[in-house]
Amino acid sequence: MCIRDRWRPVTKVLYLITFLSTDSGIVGIGEGRIWSTVIDTYTKTLSLAKLIRGLFLEDALNALVLKEREELGKSRNVNYGVYLAFESAVLHALFQCKRVKHEAELLGGAYRDVVPIAYTIFLNHPKAMARKLKEAIRSGFKHVKFKIPCGLEDLEKLLESLHSIKMRRNVEDLILRADANGCFSTLEKAKKALSIMERYGVDIVEQPMPQDKLKDIARLRREFYPTIEIMLDESLQRPSDIELFAQMEAADIINFHPPKLGCLTITREAILKTKKLGMKANIGSSLMTEIGLSHYLNLAASIPCLDYPLEELGLYNIYGYRITRNPLEVNEGKIALRNIGISDLDFSLVKQFLIRTV
Repeated sequence: MCIRDRWRPVTKVLYLITFLSTDSGIVGIGEGRIWSTVIDTYTKTLSLAKLIRGLFLEDALNALVLKEREELGKSRNVNYGVYLAFESAVLHALFQCKRVKHEAELLGGAYRDVVPIAYTIFLNHPKAMARKLKEAIRSGFKHVKFKIPCGLEDLEKLLESLHSIKMRRNVEDLILRADANGCFSTLEKAKKALSIMERYGVDIVEQPMPQDKLKDIARLRREFYPTIEIMLDESLQRPSDIELFAQMEAADIINFHPPKLGCLTITREAILKTKKLGMKANIGSSLMTEIGLSHYLNLAASIPCLDYPLEELGLYNIYGYRITRNPLEVNEGKIALRNIGISDLDFSLVKQFLIRTV
């Protein structure tokens, strides 16, 4: 799928949407964002379909989790998006079979019916980003993530614009999170950048340095905590990394992307482990359709104490792309949990995705 911002192509992304048909006529629907080749994804899809074909739903769920754990122990190159697509489809079918109110109950409990959502501002001219911040505040969002430039002069110009909006709107409870995507390559530059961000009231800096520079990130954290908290994103490659982050004291917060860790079950376990180790957790965004967004909402609802709003807004709420007749919409910075079933899909819109039957 080619995502466009008005007329300009932004990126091409690959999604796997799975339809799991049961003997009782129930159809489970799942989705995974893919960061691998089409050939590898198709091969993995056939493999997992063969693995769970003919199993009871509970057994299929266990088989997928066990298979992914086995792969995690052998290689870093796991096609997690396929696991996410299959496990979420199994969970969706199981949710219908058991007739529970929310899918979250199968993950560990439904602790909320409405999930708070974070607002994301993509990198643009400072004035354009300031307008987006105004829009976010006006729409009731309490947590705003924004991309930042790597140049220190450009960074200060941007922060000056955003800070002035926050002060004029008098929203002291608004959390501002700067996403650096690892762009400050040296500790010296990272310190200068965070000093600027500290002056302008930035609360969280996401991945300030490249993913492998954990020692420098830990030094950065010690210098600026508690005024600024450090969130690690790209540094997280597998669940076992969490223990390393805690040992090195390199992070206050870890950002979790289910398509990077695979099964929702494994992602939830990693989130709960993070909290036990004294860090906080954030559930990130992968720009999913309403199917994936629904599963993300249930994951967020299953966390007893949610540290931060869910970052996933869904393609519809950002770009207007939808595949359902009645999309999941943000209202006052929140989205209510709602099941997305096969009857909700508009297959004339689904045709924009490449679907193969296995």
